[in-house]
Amino acid sequence: MQASHTFALRLGGALALLVALAVGQAGCRTDEVEPPALGVQASAYVGDEACEQCHADLYASYHATGMGRSVSRFDPDTAPEQLDGNGASPLVCHEPSGYCYQAILRGDTLVQRETRPDTPGYERLYAVSHVVGSGNATRSYFMTVGIGGEEGGYVTEMPLTWYVERAVWDLSPGYAQTNSRFERPIVLECMTCHNAQPGFAVGAQNFYTEVPLGITCERCHGPGEAHVEARLITEDVEGPDPTIVNPARLEAGLRLAVCQQCHLTGKTVFVPGEDPTTYRPGTPLSDHRTVYVKAEQLEDPERFGISSHALRMMQSLCYTASQGTERPLTCTTCHDPHQPTAELGADHFNAVCQSCHGGEAHDAVCARPAADSRIEAMTGDCVSCHMRTSGTDDIPHVTFTDHWIRRTLPPAVAPESIERGVARATPFQLVDATAREARLAGAEQRVRSAAEAAVEEGLAYWALYETEHALPAYLPDIVARIREGLAGGAERPEARVVLGRALADMNAQQEAEQVLAEAITRHPEDAPAHFWLGEVRLRRGDARAAIEPLQRAVALAPAFTEAHVKLADALAAAGQSEAAIARYREAVRRDPVRHPDAWNNLGFQLFQAGRFEEATAALQEAVALDPTLLEARTNLGAALLSSDDLNAAAEQFEAILRYEPAYLAAIGNLGVIRMRQERPAEARRHFEHLLRLSPGNPQATAYLQQLDAL
Repeated sequence: MQASHTFALRLGGALALLVALAVGQAGCRTDEVEPPALGVQASAYVGDEACEQCHADLYASYHATGMGRSVSRFDPDTAPEQLDGNGASPLVCHEPSGYCYQAILRGDTLVQRETRPDTPGYERLYAVSHVVGSGNATRSYFMTVGIGGEEGGYVTEMPLTWYVERAVWDLSPGYAQTNSRFERPIVLECMTCHNAQPGFAVGAQNFYTEVPLGITCERCHGPGEAHVEARLITEDVEGPDPTIVNPARLEAGLRLAVCQQCHLTGKTVFVPGEDPTTYRPGTPLSDHRTVYVKAEQLEDPERFGISSHALRMMQSLCYTASQGTERPLTCTTCHDPHQPTAELGADHFNAVCQSCHGGEAHDAVCARPAADSRIEAMTGDCVSCHMRTSGTDDIPHVTFTDHWIRRTLPPAVAPESIERGVARATPFQLVDATAREARLAGAEQRVRSAAEAAVEEGLAYWALYETEHALPAYLPDIVARIREGLAGGAERPEARVVLGRALADMNAQQEAEQVLAEAITRHPEDAPAHFWLGEVRLRRGDARAAIEPLQRAVALAPAFTEAHVKLADALAAAGQSEAAIARYREAVRRDPVRHPDAWNNLGFQLFQAGRFEEATAALQEAVALDPTLLEARTNLGAALLSSDDLNAAAEQFEAILRYEPAYLAAIGNLGVIRMRQERPAEARRHFEHLLRLSPGNPQATAYLQQLDAL
């Protein structure tokens, strides 16, 4: 039987983690407004330890907040996770995929284990490298796959999360819908909002040379090098310090932008030249990015997401009516970024409400039956009556405060009663939330041309299509918007890449190739453009033409493992087996965990070259990573069969039939093995079974004729 050979590219989606963050500086501010600190833009990051020398009290209290504890190392002495007497969590299974997971404490290290009830002996076990989440609501986990002899590694999310509020282990957010196992990449946008400035490899999805431990002071105050150097020279400062940003002194729109860099979430399109790491406090958010959200997120009175603070707050009359006044509502009206929210208590938040609603100029707004006087009206718990606490539509096992302040609230919904995941047959409509918030706050906005707006909208809808709602109905509109923008002069490499990919998904492969060829002409240093040109040429069957752009992608972005794998695929398809073997080896050397298909294809090339022992080793790696990758089991069985290890080969084909009873290659190869073991009756049963499934199959017919001749 012919061994199979499969090509596959797996590019991940976005991270859905939870960090419970407290933001801002409490109280209604009337301080002098200062302009952004000009020197901060050219300054460098120095880390929190440089702040501690002069700001010890703030340093200590900040590092007790959710932001200060957003990423950490696992410490068994302080960890809140609950494990049994053997140091293990309950078994958590994802029924659609058949995989089960368990967290286990081994010494001081927390590991996560993957098993399959239908595959005895199968196990994958990886150590937690980082804890993500303060522990106020959840604790999720990163694992890091390092490259021998090189700094850094590939960071992915792990399948299990500890949900603090309900004290339960369960699948990480989004995993119930799609089990990404240990392969969900932590992309730069996710890492940057959950952490301080990371060191990262340009062009790779998730390769980091440095993963910091928590969100630092500089996320809100800007790079601190110039400030530290100036203060070491002299402590005397007259007026606002121009070397650092104090958000409390910014005008309301810019103060909000500091918080919104992470608390205004949606489909983000960055301004050309910007990325998740380049926002500087004190500048308008619209100068850095445009954030698009579903219209439903603005309109739905009940459903809200875990990072919906900004969107929901701006629905509040408290927000809209106060903008442009001396006391506009912002995040910092209620929240102090240097103090844990849990320590503030209801009295603090009630006092904030009363600071605006308690004067003679305001009517008593409380409608409680007992509140028949202004004094009584001011004694209730404002937050519990006017800010709904309910389950969120994106994170299970969590109740969260909806920041839409309302006179009358809809009923709370328990987290387990909320249906999550997209299940609709019509496209969503996206809204530019950045512009909407800037208008409400009276903040400065970036002026976009119609062409720039069209490109940004196309990119936002592509992000929605690719990561969340893969509905083909989006594609024609994406193509039309980006073409309009490019024709109007809004040139950017990612727009041409997305245009090419959208056309490819519409099966317009020739047109897609033309678009991507133009992309690398205009942007010769853009690794994704080269990669996708090679991918489209492979789809069109032109492997030789695919090699050059894929080689260029690898040269531009050596940590881009998907490019290594795709280049190896092209070399293999072009008949350059030895070059393909070398490239597959490099891909799995860099990231041996996320590419079972690369291990399979490496094994197949080695098998074709008659190097059965090496082929067997590579194919065993593929099966160890993905026991349901039946092509790899078929190839492994064939390699073992060619090495005369008949029993081991039979085990692989029998395992295939447990997953897929009608898998023809496994049935046929079992027949061949039984013939070679001189078990003709069993061989006949297999070949006759194959003919029932595939009438007239010539190979099965030929083998039966051989059996008849015995």
